[in-house]
Amino acid sequence: MTDRCPLAQRLLMGVVVPATNVTTEAEMDDLRPRGVINATARIANPDARVAGDADAAAVRAAMVGGLMGALDTLAPARPDHVAIGVMVENFVGGGAAGDALLAEAAARIGCPVTAPTHATLAALAALGVTRIALLTPFFPAGDAAAKAFLEQAGIDVLRVVGLRAPGPAAIAHVPLDRLRDAVRDLDGPDVQAVVQVGTNLPFAGVARAAEAELGKPVLATNPVTYWHALRRAGIGERIAGAGRLFALA
Repeated sequence: MTDRCPLAQRLLMGVVVPATNVTTEAEMDDLRPRGVINATARIANPDARVAGDADAAAVRAAMVGGLMGALDTLAPARPDHVAIGVMVENFVGGGAAGDALLAEAAARIGCPVTAPTHATLAALAALGVTRIALLTPFFPAGDAAAKAFLEQAGIDVLRVVGLRAPGPAAIAHVPLDRLRDAVRDLDGPDVQAVVQVGTNLPFAGVARAAEAELGKPVLATNPVTYWHALRRAGIGERIAGAGRLFALA
């Protein structure tokens, strides 16, 4: 495209989130560099009650069913890159199935896509981290999917705290004090970093403060995803005050 939107001279970043997600847009907008626009599309998903793994599986199925439709609503904006604000591996089991879903998404939208778990692996590699503790908003099956994806990539997951949020919208309402307490429960001399997954969890601010307190990386999924998407799209500038990851060249 030769003519660009004046506000997106550097990059038009598509962002895809579930309809129940009110966190990803805000946390990514806080990191938006000059000359970058974030254009958001929403996956139609119900705010169903989640009392266990079976309920969570039904919610995930609805989300993955709506992913391609959300990409279709974003396509007319012609994004240069898309950050997918959902943990697609949690939907489909990770590994080859997760990679296939991301490849289908990229083909559908016609540009590269970045997803949270692959972004997390890139962030851990950039920081030289191989031993982590993991925070999720999920029930045990979701915890296990996240842990398995990381361990299959060679990351040692030494502890997991799953918050068992009672529905997809409720994830955004977890009190910040509960998140701070979870970080302290997860931390220890045996872990090099604390990693959070679950894109509706409002963790970015907690992570920045915890990094200063603990003296080690604390990675929030939305900033991690946005960092990796920016880097893959050729924007590598440091962002002051955004944590260790954004301090890297």
